[in-house]
Amino acid sequence: MVESAREISARVLTHLLARVRSAAVWNEPFSHTYFEDLFPADVYAALLAHLPPADRYSTGPREPNASYQSRTFYNLTTDRVRRFPAAGRNLWRGALAALTGPELKRCLYARLASDLIRRYGVEEAAVPGLPGHPRPTLYRDGEGFEIPPHPDTLKKVVTLHLYLPADLSQIHLGTALYRRKPGPVSRGDWQTSFTVARQFEFRPNCGYAFVVNDCASRQSWHGRERLPTGSGVRNTLLNTFYSEPRQGYSGYLEEEDETLEQVSSTQARHAERGRPSQ
Repeated sequence: MVESAREISARVLTHLLARVRSAAVWNEPFSHTYFEDLFPADVYAALLAHLPPADRYSTGPREPNASYQSRTFYNLTTDRVRRFPAAGRNLWRGALAALTGPELKRCLYARLASDLIRRYGVEEAAVPGLPGHPRPTLYRDGEGFEIPPHPDTLKKVVTLHLYLPADLSQIHLGTALYRRKPGPVSRGDWQTSFTVARQFEFRPNCGYAFVVNDCASRQSWHGRERLPTGSGVRNTLLNTFYSEPRQGYSGYLEEEDETLEQVSSTQARHAERGRPSQ
């Protein structure tokens, strides 16, 4: 039996919440966590099988210091998901409804409360209700992609980055968290200005999240050294929570409802035409 988007969403959300609640959390050099087996195994395999073709991804301006000639992206708005082939459309609608729902945001914020309390100056009980509007986006990073350590803009609250490799052959391609050394940052050789605090493994169905900090005492430095020759394409899904909403990144299940109504209406019209006249 084929699952509806609502059924997929409910199953994925239950799984996501359990994985977030059980994940380890570290508060140095800033609050972050690493997840394993984020999606149900069958859902993860299906998502990989229904990624958009490479030629549907876009290019555009991003961090000014990054090497983005090898990065493309696909904004997972309701309109863009509507263009997916029918076989994968409800799958993505269900998964995205779970990723963008308030339950996941509240659970994730609670786990990363330490730095959110520091950033917003609120009591711990208020943390789950802090602003958070996800904008899920797929990325394809090719050989030569590089992004030096950067803290992220404060328009972002929590960065949630999901890894989408097919196997363990790219395990060394994960993002790193950094500590900045004293003194000015070297523009020509940034590695001399930072030390690696944690290197995430690029494993299937895994990912990480951290609180965005950018003040004198705490900055969420993270980045990725240049992807080496032969590394292949690094597929990921960024589900960053922003302080302000943007149109198009909600209502995934309502899209399914509209589709079902259209199908029902079409079937009714066909049935009416097929009736013999009285």
